Amino acid sequence: MNQTISPHPCAHLYGWEISDQTDPGSFRNSPGSAPVPLRFSVVIPTLNQAETIEDTLLSLIHQNYPDLEIIVADGGSSDGTAAILNRYREQLSAVLPGPDTGQSNAINKGFARASGDIFFWLNSDDYLLPDTLWRVAACFQADAGLEFAVGAGDVISLDHHFLRHIPPLPMDEATMMNWKNDQWVMQQCCFWTKNLWQNVGGVDEQLHLLMDYDLWFRFSRNTKAAMIEEKLAVMRYYPEAKTVKQRSKTSEELAYVYAKNGAFTSLREQVAELVIQCGTSENYLNRIHGSLPVRLLKRLSLFPTPANPGP
Repeated sequence: MNQTISPHPCAHLYGWEISDQTDPGSFRNSPGSAPVPLRFSVVIPTLNQAETIEDTLLSLIHQNYPDLEIIVADGGSSDGTAAILNRYREQLSAVLPGPDTGQSNAINKGFARASGDIFFWLNSDDYLLPDTLWRVAACFQADAGLEFAVGAGDVISLDHHFLRHIPPLPMDEATMMNWKNDQWVMQQCCFWTKNLWQNVGGVDEQLHLLMDYDLWFRFSRNTKAAMIEEKLAVMRYYPEAKTVKQRSKTSEELAYVYAKNGAFTSLREQVAELVIQCGTSENYLNRIHGSLPVRLLKRLSLFPTPANPGP
């Protein structure tokens, strides 16, 4: 009599594809496992991402790692996020309700509750690949003095199609300065010790897009990172993703990060670029306001004008 094997809960995810003959109960492969595993703490900042957060949770739960603390910081979701979190409540260590002042604040709130040896955060539209925690644990166990590890990862579309591979890079001053030239690592593939996090003071809550870049800047001045060549995680890239929708703010935050971290040459270059962008915008608006149609509309008092500011 043939026995029907249920599909693995993560089989629909990119990088988690397994054959129908695989026994889900024995899916775990634990390279480098040790009698006393390191404790991982992951923070998942989220807001109205019911469409994707279940994939994030499943990729963590099915790591089959024996000591994982999952902390979700929900900024006040009004979609179906709460129902999904309730479905997996027994596997979650904490759900921190909103409101918060943004993703950086949510991340700091989450790690303030964390008790693990190794920290990482995972956005609620991204997910880990199989055996990631075992691989990272083996890396830290092989070097008792290691504080920071960076792995490879893939960027995919919302519907799980491959877009780009991101390799690990040495997290040093040269890498930080080359960030603007499309040389970057995936935040989803970065892992660090609790002590390192506390030493640098967490993420900067003034930043909403480049909080990870600023954090790596400060990490790189405190320690040397190990590179893990295997793919550890997946990042989704799609029009509604925050980094895509708010891309125009990236230049301003980049200038802030340079100023904060004393990268004055790069800061001058970034400020000059912003001035050029501003000048280009002003010239464009001047051309519009000086055009014949707009001049006619103004003469007929039909062109909208800003409301007068109050006293």
